[in-house]
Amino acid sequence: MQILGNILAPVRDNWGACSGHWLHFKSVDDMTVDGSGVINGQGEDWWRDALLFERCNGLQLSGLTHINGPGFHIQVVHSKNVIISNVTITAPEHSRNTDGIDTTTVEGIVIRDSIIGTGDDCIAIKGGTKFLNISNIQCGPGHGISVGSIGGHNQEDYVSDIHVRNCSITGATGGVKIKTWPGGKGTVQRVSFEHITVKQTNYPVYINQHYSHSKEQPQAIEVSDVTFSDIHGTCTTENAIVLDCANIGCENIILNQINVTSIDPKKPASTICNNVQGHATNISPSNSSCFH
Repeated sequence: MQILGNILAPVRDNWGACSGHWLHFKSVDDMTVDGSGVINGQGEDWWRDALLFERCNGLQLSGLTHINGPGFHIQVVHSKNVIISNVTITAPEHSRNTDGIDTTTVEGIVIRDSIIGTGDDCIAIKGGTKFLNISNIQCGPGHGISVGSIGGHNQEDYVSDIHVRNCSITGATGGVKIKTWPGGKGTVQRVSFEHITVKQTNYPVYINQHYSHSKEQPQAIEVSDVTFSDIHGTCTTENAIVLDCANIGCENIILNQINVTSIDPKKPASTICNNVQGHATNISPSNSSCFH
């Protein structure tokens, strides 16, 4: 399917109560969607989810511009062997829940060579995602590139074999991060963030197992085998590296070749760790007591 013109969402008053999504493709295998067209969700009027691909194995999506999504811009769920490339996604910085690309229960996904700036995560990697490769993404504004959030409402979630590399994040509230809810069950494992440039970004390196300021619970998602490597740039606060793990701890967290400085000379960058096992090599700011 080739999109060459502009597709304009209905205004809020004409929507009705038919669906939580504007455009929904289901059970269409080996589909190619490309072109120079624009998908305009008119989200400045009402924020609602826009484009959903469900059970679309072998999907290839490329070339489109997606603006003002009325919620999540692009969602891929219950699908395998998907390639998303050369897309441009934009929404106002203040627009809530306007994730650029979300994945849930997917396998063998490639997201590359795209420009994403929204009011929420540029890319959000949700539960059931495995074997996902992300590369050459320009992210910002927004909340960065995230694994999660997962484990909400005591849910059981699993994420594995996620690799993010050669990305830049500018003017975002988050950099590369993992966020889980207390009380959840499952694992996040074998995740790498490599060759990342951050510019004027809050929390450039972040693991948060107390997402949404939730209280500690006896049960938590297990986070292990995570690498942050070759990450450099600037942060807007002192929180350059924050690894805030639950009481069960995060295991085998590797920090390597990280250099992030604060743009505010009155607030020098720092590294904060709670309940983390692993090691660090050539990181700045450093914290000798970070790991146990």
